[in-house]
Amino acid sequence: MFLSPDPFQKKRVECVQSLHQSPTQIVAALSGGGTFLLSDLLSVPGGSGTLIEAAVPYSHESISNYIGRMPEQFCCPRTARTLAMTAFYHARKVLRSESLRKQGYVDIKRVSPKNVDISHEIDDISESAIIRSTDFVEPADLGEFDAYKHVIGIGCTAALATDRQKLGEHRVHIAIQSLLQTIQFSLGLQKDSRSRWEEERLVADLILNAIETARHEKDQHIPLAHNPGRDSNKGRANAATLISGLSNDYPLYECIPLKLKPGEVVQGKRVAASPLLVDLYFGKIGAVLWTNEGSHSITHEEVIAADLPFNSDAEFTQAIFPGAFNPIHKGHLEMLDIAEQRLQERVVLEISVQNVDKPPFDYIELEHRLSHISRAKPGQAVWLTQTPLFAAKAELFQGTTFVVGADTLKRLADLRFYQDNVYKLHELLRMIAYYNCRFLVFARKSKAGLESMESLDMPDMLRSLCEDVPASEFTMDISSSDLRRRERV
Repeated sequence: MFLSPDPFQKKRVECVQSLHQSPTQIVAALSGGGTFLLSDLLSVPGGSGTLIEAAVPYSHESISNYIGRMPEQFCCPRTARTLAMTAFYHARKVLRSESLRKQGYVDIKRVSPKNVDISHEIDDISESAIIRSTDFVEPADLGEFDAYKHVIGIGCTAALATDRQKLGEHRVHIAIQSLLQTIQFSLGLQKDSRSRWEEERLVADLILNAIETARHEKDQHIPLAHNPGRDSNKGRANAATLISGLSNDYPLYECIPLKLKPGEVVQGKRVAASPLLVDLYFGKIGAVLWTNEGSHSITHEEVIAADLPFNSDAEFTQAIFPGAFNPIHKGHLEMLDIAEQRLQERVVLEISVQNVDKPPFDYIELEHRLSHISRAKPGQAVWLTQTPLFAAKAELFQGTTFVVGADTLKRLADLRFYQDNVYKLHELLRMIAYYNCRFLVFARKSKAGLESMESLDMPDMLRSLCEDVPASEFTMDISSSDLRRRERV
């Protein structure tokens, strides 16, 4: 097919040259479109200094393996953001290995899968997580922050022209993940108005423009507050200490004209993280307590020091309700009310920003979940942690009662998560008991029927740590995943 000269090629080359001359480094994960970006970057001298790695997870199985779970929808903003966050953490691993090699650590062995209890992952459990686990997050050294300031992960999901009948709309979702911000752009394309080549060219230009937009964002250069202690966070800071910038109508910087057709509009959103939130994601802070009134951070040093309590605000640590809350719904709120009545304690939600075998969820996703919680129950407190496993939760929240569904308790006792080794399960239960933690268990209806303390097969050691909420008093019969599916219809 003969292609006429591209009038914007000169602008494209100039854009890439400027990118290569900057300190920006990129890892890209492109699915369904956008691969012209790679030739754009590598056909201009200097690409090796900019592009760290590129992946093209094209099939559904490949995407699922790349991000560590089966997405509920493959071509959507959330999947693009997950690809971008995964790419960002791939960049971190590569740069960390390179740094260690330069320091003389030449025998860097791959970390073998860990034995994990992933039973608490109420909404996003995956079969693959049963048999494998990776350490996406390790506590960062102070020097690492400077090394990652100019690293971005790019995620792209697209549904473009193909050789078969496509029922849905042609569309593309681009996400940019950096240390301080998550940006997404979405564009619906007029169907059957461009060739596949033209759509691919448009997607690559959109990605280049998104990169330039992220590079020119002034907030990405704000200083980071490494390892702030309790003294620097006494009292209640403004809630903006978690989110330093939010735009639901974020403009795209067009260094390359996109030549959009009538009705085609690029829709952008951006959430910028505060230094406090970045420190949480990078393991410099053990936990952050968030409410509508403000936020309060706890450092790892405070958590592990024998002569210091975990948190002076005891009312926020006596009863913890861990979950994904994606979204929070009526069933969660009823469990909160009943738990507070039975325990006579304030129940605080807990969301781990880090999940087993998956990258952390992005800043837009975090802001989305917190805003839903705020609207559903104004003033509700939430702990944000990096503790996806109950062993770590028990160590962090010593003496607490965990509010859980029976399905969560069932997974906690499932030997598949302990390589069928009952002694490993008993070791976990002894640790939970040692930290004086207990479970308040609610019945749960599932496709398999009613699950409750009475119906579950569990070790006596675990049963002794539990208090049952009878099914006659409350039964959870709402599925967060079903709610999300209905929202998309």
